[in-house]
Amino acid sequence: MIIPVDTNNLKEYVDLAMLLFPDEEYKEEYEMYKESFKTDKEMGYLYQADNKYVGMMHISVRSDYVNGTDTSPVLFLEAIYVLPDYRKKGVARKFIEFAENIAKEKEITQLASDCLLENTISELFHKSCGFREEERVICFVKDVG
Repeated sequence: MIIPVDTNNLKEYVDLAMLLFPDEEYKEEYEMYKESFKTDKEMGYLYQADNKYVGMMHISVRSDYVNGTDTSPVLFLEAIYVLPDYRKKGVARKFIEFAENIAKEKEITQLASDCLLENTISELFHKSCGFREEERVICFVKDVG
């Protein structure tokens, strides 16, 4: 069952997000999600199975340019995570279908996402859910001070 994130389950949401983003600081992530979910542009969802939360999804409505898209706004899949014991059981696919329905309700015609070039598991998952690869990007940074 997919459940929206609110103040009652934000801790459990952040607990799952930290498994996806282990290098982040818990308190900062908690505060960031707490603030971002107060708007109608950011949405968090939990997946409940066996009386516990086993997955999380963060989506946002983006009106800025999103690589590979040709419409605006776009519904963007910011993050998705499912506990290892619940993978390959359709949880992530249900999240994607849920996001597609949100996009349709908001009259948004494109769902976008990204992953790191080396994350072949995510790449294959996206493609299995009907996403098509549009471009690959290499980001550069030069320290000047």
